[in-house]
Parts: sequence; C-alpha cells; structure tokens
Amino acid sequence: MTLYALARLGLPVDPSSLWSYDTGAHFCTWPGEDGASVTTNAHVLDALGHHLTHGGTAVQPRAAGAADRVAAWLVAGQQADGRWCDRWHASPYYATYCAVLALSDHAGSAGARTAVGRATDWLLDTQRPDGSWGRWAGTAEETAYALLALLATDRSSEAAVAAGRHRLSELDGRDGEPALWHDKDLYRPTLIVRAAVLAALWTGDATGDAAPLGTLP
Repeated sequence: MTLYALARLGLPVDPSSLWSYDTGAHFCTWPGEDGASVTTNAHVLDALGHHLTHGGTAVQPRAAGAADRVAAWLVAGQQADGRWCDRWHASPYYATYCAVLALSDHAGSAGARTAVGRATDWLLDTQRPDGSWGRWAGTAEETAYALLALLATDRSSEAAVAAGRHRLSELDGRDGEPALWHDKDLYRPTLIVRAAVLAALWTGDATGDAAPLGTLP
C-alpha cells in the first residue's frame, strides 16, 4: 500500500522489496504464511500495475509477469456468485472492493473484465432496499466499499449509486457499527473505515457528480 500511495503521489519507488513475498503463484502476506489473502494480492497488483504505468523501467519485465500472474490468481479465486472473500475481513464487500479496483485498473485481459462484470452483477443484486450493503445488515463501511467498487467499473448503475450514496449520507458510520476486521480478535480500524466512507461520498459518480463537501457527515 505504501508503494502504491507513493506511486500515486508521483514518487514511485522500485517495487523489488515485494519479491521476497512472491511464492511463484501469488504473494504471501508474510513468508511462510499458511493460506493466502485476496486483499494482499489485490494491493500487490495495485502497486505493480501503477509502477508499470508510471514508474521506472529497471524491473519492468519481472513486474509485468508478476502482475499478470497475480491478476490471473485473483480471477481464479472469485466465488461462483461473483464476490471475493478474504481472511482479514468478515465481509465479502471489502475483498470484492479490493479485487475489483485492482483488476479494473491494472488488468486488461478478457478474464479480468469478465470477473469485474460478475462482481458488478453481484454488488447490484445484493444492494438492500434502503440502498445500503452489508453481510448481516446495512453498514456505512460495507456500503462505502460497494460504492467504491461500482464506481471503478464501466457498468455502474447510476440509480444504485445514487441510492447507496443517499443511504450512506444518513449512516454516521462512526459509532455502533460492528467490528469486521480479523486479527487475533475482531477490531475496527476507525480511520481506514472513515476514509472509505468519505471517499465513497466524494468520488465522482458515472455522471461526474460528487457529494457536496458540506454534506459529508
């Protein structure tokens, strides 16, 4: 994530620090990891993809091969209904958001486009009547992830986005929501969740509109 953020800020750093996490099939969260993480690999694809587009040339061949391999690994790990699930979060909306953003931005294969389309269908199908999204009940956090995923695709439904944004503006999202992140216990990284909510309210929708700054909760 640090490599990706620096690249987005116009300060790309050689991503060779990632190679020690490369298993040959995917990237591990730490060497010797038992299992694999969808969101970790989505973040790796973000970093490598942005480096390939805007970074230097020293590690381009290896980075390009790794990016293609990670994209294929993510596509292969998609669930039958179009979502992704991950070990670090109880809700599939977080993993789906991470995978959709990475595949939409940095993977141009037909398989990646099909996977993003299937994920979009799942997001639209699982929107709640009040406009929110959530595994057990509508939450600001999960609604933000679903909106950001939809806004990253070219098949975003303006009606779904509008309804989601309206509901998200009504949900405070700061107190009383469930802890959905996995570690040795469930926890809730308040600033990360808050950033996602603000981004979903502010990011331009399919018409180029965004929530006025004064309406942000």
